[in-house]
Amino acid sequence: MRMYTASSARQVRRSMSWAVSGVALFVLVVTVVGFGATALVGRAVVAGIDPQGNTAYLLGSQAAFGARVSTAETLLFTTVTTAVFLTLLASVAGMILACANSLAHDVFATRVREMSPRREMTLARVSALAVGVPAIVLATMVQHRSLQPLVTLSFCLGASALAPALVYGLFWRRYTRTGLLATLIGGSLAVVVLMPGTNLVSGSPVSAFPDADFTWFPFTTTGLVSIPLGFACGWLGTVLSGRGRAEEQRRQYEAVEGWILAGAVRRGG
Repeated sequence: MRMYTASSARQVRRSMSWAVSGVALFVLVVTVVGFGATALVGRAVVAGIDPQGNTAYLLGSQAAFGARVSTAETLLFTTVTTAVFLTLLASVAGMILACANSLAHDVFATRVREMSPRREMTLARVSALAVGVPAIVLATMVQHRSLQPLVTLSFCLGASALAPALVYGLFWRRYTRTGLLATLIGGSLAVVVLMPGTNLVSGSPVSAFPDADFTWFPFTTTGLVSIPLGFACGWLGTVLSGRGRAEEQRRQYEAVEGWILAGAVRRGG
C-alpha cells in the first residue's frame, strides 16, 4: 500500500527499507521468544504439548509470570493474539484481492478492450469468489493435517523467486525481462523440486504424510539452496540477454521508474 501511495521512487526505496527493518525486528523477537520459552520450560515440554512449537509463547509466559494470570498479562496476551489474527486475516485478504485483480484486470480486461470500469469491478468480485471459495473448501479439508509444509512452501517461494526479483528490480537498473523470468521460473522450480524431499512432507511425526518416508533433502526448508539459485538465475538471465538489451532495458526503466514504483509519472524528465 505504501508503494502505491508514494510520490517518488526514492520514497518507495526508503519505505521499503523501513518495512524490511520492521519485519526483521519482528522475526528476531519471535526467535528470542522461542528460545526463551525453551530455556524456561525445556524443549521436551514444548514438543510434548505441541511438536510444532505453536504453544511456546503461552508456555513461556506461564513460566515467566507464574500459573496465576493477572489482568496485565491477560491484556498482553490478548493484544498479541489479536495482532496475530489480524495479520493472518490481512495476508489472506491481500492474496485474494491480488488474485482477483490479476484475473479481472491483467487477464480478462486486456482481452476485452471495451470493458467498462463497472464491469471490471463486477468481474473482480466474481474472481474473488472464484479464488476464495475453493481456498476455504481446501482449508476445511486439510485442517487436521500438518500445515507446516504449506506455510514453509509459501515462504520459500517468496524468498526464492519474488524476493530476488524485487531486489534486482529495485536496485539493478540493467535487470532485464529475461532475467526476471529466469528468477521467477528458476527459484520456483528449485522450491517445487526440493520441497517434496524434506522431512516436512514425509518422514517425521509432524509432516504432511507421517506414515510415509521418501525424504532425500538434508534440510527442513529449501531456502539454503533455492534462494541463492533464484539470485543466480536472475543474474545469469540478465547477462545472457546481452549488454545491448540490458542498456535498452535500463533506459526504458529510468523513463518510467516513478510510474512503476510509485504509480506516478515523473515530470520534467
